[in-house]
Amino acid sequence: MTSSRTDTIREEAAAWLARLRRDDRDALDESAFQVWLRRSDAHRAAFDAVTATFEMAGALRGDQVIRRRAMVDRRLVLTSAGVLAAVGAAWFVSAPTVYATEVGETRTIALDDGSSIFLDAESSVRVKVDGRQRRVTLVKGRAFFRAAGDPTRPFVVSAAEQQIIGDDGDAFDVRLRLGAVSVVAVQGAVIMMPAGRPDSRTLAAAGQKVVASPGHGARREETDVQTATAWRFGRVVFENETLAEALGEMNRYSRRRIEVDDPALGGLRISGVYKTGDNEAFARSVALLLDLKVHDGRGALVIGRASAV
Repeated sequence: MTSSRTDTIREEAAAWLARLRRDDRDALDESAFQVWLRRSDAHRAAFDAVTATFEMAGALRGDQVIRRRAMVDRRLVLTSAGVLAAVGAAWFVSAPTVYATEVGETRTIALDDGSSIFLDAESSVRVKVDGRQRRVTLVKGRAFFRAAGDPTRPFVVSAAEQQIIGDDGDAFDVRLRLGAVSVVAVQGAVIMMPAGRPDSRTLAAAGQKVVASPGHGARREETDVQTATAWRFGRVVFENETLAEALGEMNRYSRRRIEVDDPALGGLRISGVYKTGDNEAFARSVALLLDLKVHDGRGALVIGRASAV
């Protein structure tokens, strides 16, 4: 590991030590710290070293930590002091910024901290970034997040009753549907936990998916990242999905809706890769696959039984 990288990790460790010694630390701080700590053995070693140095300096309280540490390593003290100043300066209350997309629309949102959000169609988020932390609430739909590094402000995404915590360079997909929250870790690792319940947290590494439904605990499973995030590239992949579920997904990307003239048809199952926004091609492909027919009805594409058309 290069000297500059070692210094960076050591500075982050000092910042975390300062943050964890504050009286106002909370469960999100603890969980975000665990994400940082698990990144590598170098992160664990740096935190152990910084902690040992502070303890040897005889620092027992936050103000003494900074003064005593200055005699050992001035550079690290300046880093910690800067962190504490930034945290302590967050006296203002800022209203969250709301971002939303309509049917067939996606949007990329660049945040001031260097993080980014790619918002899927028919989705909305509330974003609030202040001097202490970074919070995003997924109100509905789906979004792809890429978290920039900041050892003092966890990147936290809330969806329904769940919280997802990322770190430097972590990339993950979050979907909210019918109260269920699914998270796909694409790069790095993320923690998912019920709000205020760090004891029930679940860690997802790249290539894993965590799903939490109302009244049920979280379950983790391996997943195909390319399939799970195909929507980012204008594709949707169905694997033995019901026709009703597939129509719900396709109709998010086109104002020309697809309907069925018999609710029983919604239980039929399909698989395949389709282009988002091209509902006519999808409807005709499904009709051919399932021996059905498609006709126009009040501006919509209606799928029905062949004998009924």
